[in-house]
Amino acid sequence: MPESVTWTQMEPGSYEADRRIVRLDAMRIGWYSSNLGFKLEAKLKPGTFVIGTLASHSTRARWFGADVDEGQVAATGESIRLSTTGPSAFLSVTIDARRLARDFPHLPDARTLHENLGDVLLGRNELFANRLRYYLRWLSRDSTKSSGFLRLVRAREMAERALIPLLADALGGHNGTTAEPPPSLSRRVAAVRICEVYMREHLDKTVTLVDLSETSGLRLRSLINAFQAVTGFSPMAYFKRERLSGVRQALQRPHPARIRVIDVATAWGFWHMGHFTADYREMFGESPSETLRTS
Repeated sequence: MPESVTWTQMEPGSYEADRRIVRLDAMRIGWYSSNLGFKLEAKLKPGTFVIGTLASHSTRARWFGADVDEGQVAATGESIRLSTTGPSAFLSVTIDARRLARDFPHLPDARTLHENLGDVLLGRNELFANRLRYYLRWLSRDSTKSSGFLRLVRAREMAERALIPLLADALGGHNGTTAEPPPSLSRRVAAVRICEVYMREHLDKTVTLVDLSETSGLRLRSLINAFQAVTGFSPMAYFKRERLSGVRQALQRPHPARIRVIDVATAWGFWHMGHFTADYREMFGESPSETLRTS
C-alpha cells in the first residue's frame, strides 16, 4: 500500500530477510525479519496507515531517529523512517482506513479507526504492545493453517473480533500511546535529513564533513553527534553505505542494454575503482561485477 519504498543495507555481509504477509481486503498483516541492519523509508498512500511493534526483545531499532523497544508502538499515516542494527524482527498491520470503514460498516470500531488514524505516534504502552504482538502472531500463524477461501474467512473473523477493537481502543486515546520525540532529537533528525538531501543532490561530487556542517548549520562535533544519535553511524560512514546500496540496487535492476560497473559507480560518487570494489565486496560479500552478472 505504500506509494514508494526504499531499503538500504547498513551493515556488511550477505543480507537475508524473511517476510510473511496475510492480506485482507482492507488490512495487511506482516511479519518481517532480517539478519543485518537496514534502513527503510516509505511514503504512504493517502488514507493508508501503518501500526507496528518489535517482534523480538533483541531488536535494536530507531523510529524517526528515536530508540524504540518492545514496550512501544509506532503508527503513521504519512511516512515511515525505520533503521535497525543487527538482527531484527517486526510485526505490523497496514490499514486502508476508508475500505475498513466500508467493509465493516456495522462495527463502530472501524469508524473510530477511520476517524482517529493520522499523525505519527510513538508511545510507550507495554500492555498494548504485548496485546498487539499476540494478536498479530495469532493472526499470521492461525491463518496459514487453512488455505484459499477458508483462510481469508478465518483471518477476517479474527481481525473483526480482536484486532480492530484493539487498534480502535488504542488510537481512540484510551491507552495514552501518543508521545512526541524530545525537541533535541527533532532538531537532530531535521539536520540529518538536510544532509541527506544535500548528499543526493551531489552524488557525483566529493562531499566533506565541512560541506555537511555548512549545509546543516551544525558545528562538526554537533553534526557527528546528531548522526550517531539518529543513524548510529558517523556522517561519512552513513553516506558511504547509502551510496554503496544505491550502486547495488542500480546493478540489480534489469537493463535494456549492457551497462558498465564503472559508469554506475561514478554516478554514485565513487572515483577510485580499487577502493570502491574493496568496499563493495566487504559490504555485500561479492564484487560489483558478480552482482551485475546475476541481475
